[in-house]
Amino acid sequence: MKVHIILLLVILGLTLQFCTQPSELSDPVKVTPTDKIKARIYPQIYYFSIGENGVETSDYTNINKEQHFEAKKTEISVDTLSQTPYIWFKLNLERKGVEQREKEFRRLFIKNFNFNIDSFPVIGVPLKLSSKEFPKSWIKLTLARGPKKELDTIIDPSVNPNNFEIGFTLNKPYREIWATGYGKIFNTRFALIKRDTTVVDSVLKTRWDTVWVDNKPHIRRVDYWEKKEIKLQIEEITSFPDSLILNFKFRLKY
Repeated sequence: MKVHIILLLVILGLTLQFCTQPSELSDPVKVTPTDKIKARIYPQIYYFSIGENGVETSDYTNINKEQHFEAKKTEISVDTLSQTPYIWFKLNLERKGVEQREKEFRRLFIKNFNFNIDSFPVIGVPLKLSSKEFPKSWIKLTLARGPKKELDTIIDPSVNPNNFEIGFTLNKPYREIWATGYGKIFNTRFALIKRDTTVVDSVLKTRWDTVWVDNKPHIRRVDYWEKKEIKLQIEEITSFPDSLILNFKFRLKY
């Protein structure tokens, strides 16, 4: 009787083993992290280009090439836990060779970019950056408006009459994120004209005269105006309404 029971158990075990599909054992098990910190990725800037009124400046950050902009501060992370990823994109870019560009000033140009994109959706569609929809996100630009630093100003490209859009696209097969932006900025540029001129000025002077009265000398004071020509160089600042078409793209790798 015991022998029959043992045989039945052995047959039952073999039957269960052969009924199990091999594919069920070899398929990988997908594990979705529940911790927000572990679900984040931290991409690095691989390439970016900035266009101003159709003139594009490109920088390869991971390749040996002269850079036109210098990154002062970079903090980039993406939350992949939810179905729609969200990005934090904090970046400060400063332009190199500003002094030479100011001497050759012709049109408005950007001296500094300050990005503060906070929990922005990565959906592949450009969105207007407004304080109402995205109160934690903003961009500030230092705008050069003339050949003198005193003419510079800080602007928000998303405030009327300006217009600005930014979008982020996730490309998982290539492990990269593209950030693209477009905007139009309306402001005033200033032209500085130097010309020589001569100014005629009058200077009050005093002289002492000696006169004889009754054979006695008397000294009297005489005040008079003396004309004098002064050569000067005058700077005239003239203002013009102007606009700046701005576009940029960043390639982020992780």
